[in-house]
Amino acid sequence: MRNGVWILIMLAASAMAQAQRANLSGTWKLNVEKSFMGGDHPFSNYELTKKIVQNDSTIAITDIAVHPNVVNIPLPDSTSTLELALDGKEHEVQLPSTFPGSTPPKARVTAMWQGCTLEFEEFIAGFANYSKQRLFLSEDGSELIDLVEQHANYGDAEQRLVFEKAP
Repeated sequence: MRNGVWILIMLAASAMAQAQRANLSGTWKLNVEKSFMGGDHPFSNYELTKKIVQNDSTIAITDIAVHPNVVNIPLPDSTSTLELALDGKEHEVQLPSTFPGSTPPKARVTAMWQGCTLEFEEFIAGFANYSKQRLFLSEDGSELIDLVEQHANYGDAEQRLVFEKAP
């Protein structure tokens, strides 16, 4: 009898966890004024758009950057897509290159749902870079919040990026 009750409790908990997953799908535009960019100082005409396609077991996040820069060095506009398996297991993925002409790094990525929050961690071997991102919706669903923690050999950084739903 105890085993049967335990199985029912586990099935109910699993169903509740599935129901708690947010639907992050859509097109989201960064609101720089509402965001905390940490040490980043984007140009006034900088734009970042996230396009998210989500299903039960995967999520694809496409970042479209217009007028990006690093330390006031202008970079070309870019589009990159990160596809994540939402199984909590480590997967190797190819990241976009940071600078034009540089070799794109590979990373080990783990992604999973924590209630209504999508959490994923990246570890880039050889660079000792580690980052964690947590994506979730505001209470009314009009904003996508991206909390970013980065740890690298040159220092640590945190950001709170606020994206608004594009029409």
